[in-house]
Amino acid sequence: MKSIKKILFITPPAFSFRNNLDINPLPPMGPGYIAALLEREGYDVSIIDSLAMGWGNHESINEDIIRVGLSFKEITEIIDRYKPDVLGISNLFSRQSLNAYKIAEIAKGLNPKLIIVFGGAHSTVCYEDVLSTNFVDYIILGEGDISFFKLIKHLEGKTSESTLDGIAYKKNGKNIVVPKKEWINDLDSLPFPARHLMNMDIYFGLEASHGRRRCKRFSPIITSRGCPAKCTFCSANKVWGRTFRKRSVENVVSEMRHLKKEFGIQELLFEDDNTTLDVTRAKDLFGKMIDEKFNFAWDTPNGVAAFALDKETLKLMKDSGCYKVNFAIESGNQHHLSNNIKKPLNLKKVPPLVDYARNIGMEVGVFLVMGMPGETEEMIWDSFKFVASMGIYNPHVSVATPYPGTELFDLCTEKGYLKEGFSYSDLYIRSFSISTPELPSSKLKEILGVCQHWIFKEDIKRNPIKYSRLFLSKIAKEPLKTGKKVVKFVKSLFD
Repeated sequence: MKSIKKILFITPPAFSFRNNLDINPLPPMGPGYIAALLEREGYDVSIIDSLAMGWGNHESINEDIIRVGLSFKEITEIIDRYKPDVLGISNLFSRQSLNAYKIAEIAKGLNPKLIIVFGGAHSTVCYEDVLSTNFVDYIILGEGDISFFKLIKHLEGKTSESTLDGIAYKKNGKNIVVPKKEWINDLDSLPFPARHLMNMDIYFGLEASHGRRRCKRFSPIITSRGCPAKCTFCSANKVWGRTFRKRSVENVVSEMRHLKKEFGIQELLFEDDNTTLDVTRAKDLFGKMIDEKFNFAWDTPNGVAAFALDKETLKLMKDSGCYKVNFAIESGNQHHLSNNIKKPLNLKKVPPLVDYARNIGMEVGVFLVMGMPGETEEMIWDSFKFVASMGIYNPHVSVATPYPGTELFDLCTEKGYLKEGFSYSDLYIRSFSISTPELPSSKLKEILGVCQHWIFKEDIKRNPIKYSRLFLSKIAKEPLKTGKKVVKFVKSLFD
């Protein structure tokens, strides 16, 4: 039997490109939910977000890559000062795994008896890789709230191994995997995330989360879990399951009141995978937000499923404070979308929704995923022409990334599509990790460059006044430098 009183959660620092920070410091909702549950049960819990707390610290890794966040020396001092009985480490992204492993190694060096628990998407789908480090004692598989609590009770000697659910660990040199038996259906039973343990003021000053925010005081919010879709590039169902589970409207509104009162929140980031999947519930929620006069600004940084949208829902979104809607369409070629990406969306539904959203004053964004197996050059052009036909000239383009746990990863592994020397550190949205018979990675880079140049030119042709003003303002600041660039670009318009 082990006495457990103090539990520390750490999110690691993160690798990023030196010249283009591609990471977003956000209050960590996963640890926040688990910490809140443990606090309710009487445990002493702390959360350290290494990325946000050390946002100004950039450690050079090589000429292209930096590590952003608290130094490992600072993290060592925190662990040593806190002296937790259990250390939970978030290992969300495959690319960032090395930083999580380093923290585990440091912690074991300070106290070999310290119990270290990993969680997050990468830990869930690559548990064998994580356990092989020999610094990790347990892994929470998928949804962690109840699983973590059950593990703590077992470690205290109050329950048997048979009570563990959704967990992986080593025993007698062998990996033991206990698949998740049940998901949390009553999400209202969970306390609100322990934002009071995150020093929210840090995030308010960064203005870096999913781009610049409308309001300084913002917070993510999660109102549902699970995704029934089977998109081949996505691993969300491995973490949250395929069954769509939702908090009651009353429970969500109560959290919104809490955010207003306790933190002065002005803007919300709906981090749901499917905010509008249950259309009736979504309309009820947005209507209640209007009735409550919250006056939140809010958007959908993860995108919304167009197949679960209608004009009435969009109007309620706008009236309740939503200023931007991101349509996750992935491709403008229906055959590719249905057969290779396997997204349940009829593209004919999208243009009327985009037009309506724009007409009622909403900003509109579109997500595309390029370079999937089966995609041809013609299909990529279809995608760019499709978004341009809707008056969208700045689509968010991701390159197909074979995250472990996805059908895409399994297919690429089976077919030999992964680039030579592939490693988890290569997994970011423009890593060009896949070479297919239709589109080798070098060809894909070339085509995307041409397509993006084309759509930029189309934007200039349709909005000459906007770009004239932009060019003139830049020339005024740097006449010679900018002038040369403008001349060069104008010439390219006629190439």
